[in-house]
Amino acid sequence: MAIKDSYQISTEPVRTERIDRLHRYITSSKYGICVERGRLLTEYYRAHTDEAPIKRRANGMNHVLQNMSIYILPGSMFAGNQASHPRWAPLFPEFDMEWMESEMLNGDPYFPDQRPEDRYILREEDKPAIREICDFWKGQTVTDMLRTRLPKEALATHFQIKAADIGAYFQGGDGHFAPDHPWLIQNGVQTIIDQCEEGLANIDYKNDPECVKKKDFYEAAMISANAIIQFAARYADLAEKLAAEETDETRKRELLEMAGICRHVPKYPARNFREALQFIIFTHICIQIEDNGAGISFGRYDQFMQPYYEAGIADGTLTRELATELTENFFLQIYTCNKVRSWVDTDFFRGVPMFQNLTIGGVDPETMADATNDMSYIALDATYNTRVPQPSLTVRFHKKTPMEFKMRVAEVVRLGTGLPSIFNDEVYTRAMMNRGYEMRDAYNYCIIGCIEPGAPGLLGGRTGGAWLNCTKALEMSLYNGKDPRTGICLHENANGKTLATFESYQEAEDAFTDQMKYYIKMEAILENTIDQVWEEKLEEPMAAIFACPTTTIPRGKPIKQGGAKYDLTGQQTIGTANVANSLYVIKKLIFEDKVITGAQLQHALETNWQDETTTPTGPQIKAMCLAVPKYGNDVDEVDFLARDMMAMIAKELSSYKNTRYGRGPIGGTLHCSTSTVSSNTPFGHVCGATPDGREAYMPVADGQSPMRGTDVSGPTAAIASVAKLHNELFSCGSLYNMKFSPEELA
Repeated sequence: MAIKDSYQISTEPVRTERIDRLHRYITSSKYGICVERGRLLTEYYRAHTDEAPIKRRANGMNHVLQNMSIYILPGSMFAGNQASHPRWAPLFPEFDMEWMESEMLNGDPYFPDQRPEDRYILREEDKPAIREICDFWKGQTVTDMLRTRLPKEALATHFQIKAADIGAYFQGGDGHFAPDHPWLIQNGVQTIIDQCEEGLANIDYKNDPECVKKKDFYEAAMISANAIIQFAARYADLAEKLAAEETDETRKRELLEMAGICRHVPKYPARNFREALQFIIFTHICIQIEDNGAGISFGRYDQFMQPYYEAGIADGTLTRELATELTENFFLQIYTCNKVRSWVDTDFFRGVPMFQNLTIGGVDPETMADATNDMSYIALDATYNTRVPQPSLTVRFHKKTPMEFKMRVAEVVRLGTGLPSIFNDEVYTRAMMNRGYEMRDAYNYCIIGCIEPGAPGLLGGRTGGAWLNCTKALEMSLYNGKDPRTGICLHENANGKTLATFESYQEAEDAFTDQMKYYIKMEAILENTIDQVWEEKLEEPMAAIFACPTTTIPRGKPIKQGGAKYDLTGQQTIGTANVANSLYVIKKLIFEDKVITGAQLQHALETNWQDETTTPTGPQIKAMCLAVPKYGNDVDEVDFLARDMMAMIAKELSSYKNTRYGRGPIGGTLHCSTSTVSSNTPFGHVCGATPDGREAYMPVADGQSPMRGTDVSGPTAAIASVAKLHNELFSCGSLYNMKFSPEELA
């Protein structure tokens, strides 16, 4: 290992010949758009208009799975593909076809292959199929229904003001859960079929008012379960066909073994390490094809794979080297999954993230002992050697995490790939129990999506929800509720005042709180209307039986009807630092030091700090604002503003119920996270200048991290500021990004 400098590791990955070939093949594949899923689903829906929605969806997915193109990657030990080519993305027109028509057929604002970033191949020969798909779905998509169901204020909040944005769920499914892989690989899909048959036979048609819904669910669940078994059988046939044509005896043997595995899993329980991974691949891909949501995650990979690893080592069928190679093959197989978003939504998700999170480390939820094991290290090695962004590797740290493990994590982080992410068990388990999780389930958490904690196999709902633009709410509070960019005013301040007329700092803070609470209400309306439309039109039986089989099947309920043990709807809050810094500027400069008036600051904001005819000038006022202490420097006065404002937001969010409240699950409310992904950039594009010294339409702060360039007291001070937040209230996750350039640490 060569040390380039004191920070960056410069080393070549250690790959077997198989993994190296597979890696080159997959990573050289360009993104593309696959029309098969959209075409096949449309074909089924056009021909079957009279089925119950949940059964129509189950049968539609079955039609897709039995007719889509399948292939086996060169040299791969596993079968399973989401689309007709690696890294191509299927189409989901049932959610929204308007952007498909605008972009793919009309090039507005870009054709997919001409985008400035995140380009996708779109073949000319596929455009007639896209036209047919769009023509069929016009007027009957989720987006169409939402436009007729949502109040005009909520529509304006989302489409025009951008105080909240929930476009990801106009255009795709929920995702954001971790299937119960331990239960699935230990029981097999046939067990699901058997349990559904029993549930169907035991429906109480005399006394159960939900009897018809349960009948539809059980029938749809059996269709879905049989569909994945038949899907796997198609790969068994393909592997046998390829084996018959194969001249290399080693590869012929591998393909025949693959055929046997595909006939066994996922129908029956996995018998060994390789079968367990193949089982997971099949279930994961089928959920992706049904749902299209981001954040379909894997749970605590090292915990449920360790028994298969130990059994293989004990009986001599597995070595550490083979287990590492199979894990790397598994990682690359998962990396082939992709998702295409509209250009507008892409702005919130740059780099085509899928958030297929895989968690290692942490504690045993029964003994509270450290749970690090061989598979924890193998997962780190696989990330180190494959160096692909998916799956998103997450590490759980706690007080007893071994130093050896921490050092290996540090080595992988030093590659600069951004993986793994590190999470604090003490903070996350406390936040989850604060939201109603049982202690054992809280200590068994995994990361779902980006930073969101959840109990694998037990959580429904939506850990990632609408983006809440706190900076926009702050801006409108300075103009008596009016959005200066669009001129729209949905809600005047309760005190009827602007920045120019506030008579005390408390009036400014009260105005922000008033606007924030109003737009939280709008967000709740957006969230619940979407969930209601999905429940009526797009329930997902496959997601239900794989995500939460131990609760959905006994209850006879899919997730949107209350089938999960826990159900919470998450929100991403954007602009923590901008809000705190801006409020502190108002408090300090206007009401404490009295060096400028509210009217002077408001004029400077309206003119984006450019007016040099005033006294002081716009640039001088900006300099004053920038000089005021900022969040991220361990300054209590401003850090406590961030703490209190975020606590208010988190508490207000959790006061709203979701559509599953009182229908079985624990929770049933909205809750808060500080995740942003890349949304801080597009949200900044709709926000004018803010009192913290930020210029109009520039990006706002990332997560609960300090605003760029304002944390000038070093990393320890920045961490101290973040630690002052009431992170136990952020049960949907706390995101703090700290980045160093190699030059700074050389």
